[in-house]
Amino acid sequence: MFGRARLISRPANFRPLRQPQIVNRRYASSAALQRWAPILNVITAAYAGGLIICSASLFLLYRDAVDRQNIPFEIGVNNTVTAVKAIGKDDVLESPRYAVKHYRRLLIELAKKDDPDLEFGETLPDGLRNYTVPLLSSDVLLQKKSKAFANFYVDIVLRYARALLAKGLLRNALALFKGIADDDEIFNYIGDPEKMSQCCRTLSRVTDDPAEQFKYLERSIAMLSNTFQSVRIDQDFLLQDDSQLTDELLLSLNALAFCHAKYASTLSRKQQKQELNKALNIYLANLKALTTVKDRIVSGERSQASYPLINCDVEGLNMSLAEIKAHISEILWATNHKESAIAWSEEIVHDIYFEHSRNARASPILDGVLGNLQLMYTKTKRPEESERCEALRKDLNVFDKGQRSWYDNLIRRFTRIIYHKGPLGVIEKALKERVGPVQPLPDIESYEDEDEE
Repeated sequence: MFGRARLISRPANFRPLRQPQIVNRRYASSAALQRWAPILNVITAAYAGGLIICSASLFLLYRDAVDRQNIPFEIGVNNTVTAVKAIGKDDVLESPRYAVKHYRRLLIELAKKDDPDLEFGETLPDGLRNYTVPLLSSDVLLQKKSKAFANFYVDIVLRYARALLAKGLLRNALALFKGIADDDEIFNYIGDPEKMSQCCRTLSRVTDDPAEQFKYLERSIAMLSNTFQSVRIDQDFLLQDDSQLTDELLLSLNALAFCHAKYASTLSRKQQKQELNKALNIYLANLKALTTVKDRIVSGERSQASYPLINCDVEGLNMSLAEIKAHISEILWATNHKESAIAWSEEIVHDIYFEHSRNARASPILDGVLGNLQLMYTKTKRPEESERCEALRKDLNVFDKGQRSWYDNLIRRFTRIIYHKGPLGVIEKALKERVGPVQPLPDIESYEDEDEE
């Protein structure tokens, strides 16, 4: 028994060969990791932080674009990216000319997605870019596509047409606008009523044919009155006493009245008077309806909930009333009712002059009214009154049209950085400005070609 124990006992000179080397290597690796741990932590944190900032920046741009224009998921990831680029450059950077290429690409890809066999020449025979695009028919939009897609598609076509106008391509823009406004199914069943109305008002401004101007404005008013059953207008386009108002309806009626007044200047005196009377009657009906809304809001008899289709902000209503009164004054002057015209203009000055220091809409209205008054007093040989109007006009505050809220400023800043440097540019700019001077953001025109995709 004791002999067996001695046989299996470990010799005195026994030394293990592997285990100490393994342990030493582990200790060495652990010590190396401890030395490099801070650097690895910094690299990991920087990578994770950069990833988070890039993802958050891109999501911010996407979320802002969706808030401005609903983008359905069914258009696909690539088309969504194109749509976000277009909307960002159009609305945020206020550079619709640079959004043309994205709107154009989006419409072409959506047409190819619907018809894989579609062949479309993106350049003309002379090598110039082809700004016409293949459009989906109303039958496809109504029968094969969802309502969200159809509304999105029509909105993108209208956005593309407006961007073409900014680029100076009037013929192409007119063709798109007319394609939407003249298609009864799109106009009445697919497009949003207010955007369809905007389409008609834009057409009335850019076309030179008076007949087409009246046609599209009357079409807009008829569509709005059919859509909103509480809107009541007679055959002369005069608002009735029990009619509801919408912002777009008021703008369309005012535009129609303006077209009548403008068209009068091309006619004989007898016909001129008829057109001016039509314009005057429309303006007076609008003035009465808007004054009723304002009085009920101010007295507390009604609230915004009673007029869901119009913005009932009192300051905004005052500015709208002043604009209508200014047009009435001009028509009265043209019809030789000089003292009445002066009285209407003076009433506008009395009502909103002290608003010009805090309301951006007041100064342009007052500038036009005081300019007219100055001319009226000169024509009626009252130099002192003319000088008074000139002095009041010089004291007007002119607001920067680019005034934006903090959110709009933030979105604009992020958009400019990302389009210039990419999402990592947000981090790069912050780090550089932390150790150096502030780096101004370049405008898109300085680093991007207008047509190159």
